[in-house]
Amino acid sequence: MDFIEWSYEYSLDVPEIDGQHKKLVDQLNDTIKHCTGKKTDERLFFDNNMKKTIDFLEYHFETEEKILCKTEYENLNKHKTEHKKIVEELKKINDDIEKNKTELNLFYVTAFIKERVTKHIKIYDLNAKKYFIEGNEIK
Repeated sequence: MDFIEWSYEYSLDVPEIDGQHKKLVDQLNDTIKHCTGKKTDERLFFDNNMKKTIDFLEYHFETEEKILCKTEYENLNKHKTEHKKIVEELKKINDDIEKNKTELNLFYVTAFIKERVTKHIKIYDLNAKKYFIEGNEIK
């Protein structure tokens, strides 16, 4: 799996959000590095990091929503619904793996998160870029 290279194409021109997106990219790239095929090592990494990733995503989505709430962004509810869906999907994956309902495949989990997060930024966040900028400027 290829690493994600941060570039301006992901930027919303809002330092707080861009910083959080960069942190998500760093976390994903770190996870990609740990896709070694060594089940014990991958499970240890997963157990130590998945909940932190989910918590950070919830914090990040909350930050986005606060900024967008300051504007009259017409797709705010759809954006919030997408946030909720991503978090619920990740919590389900985490719970199923923790309860041994599903065997951990770190490559699959990482590919899933990578696809969902990059798609969300490109489709939802970038389409709301002017609202993020406007909401960030409102005090």
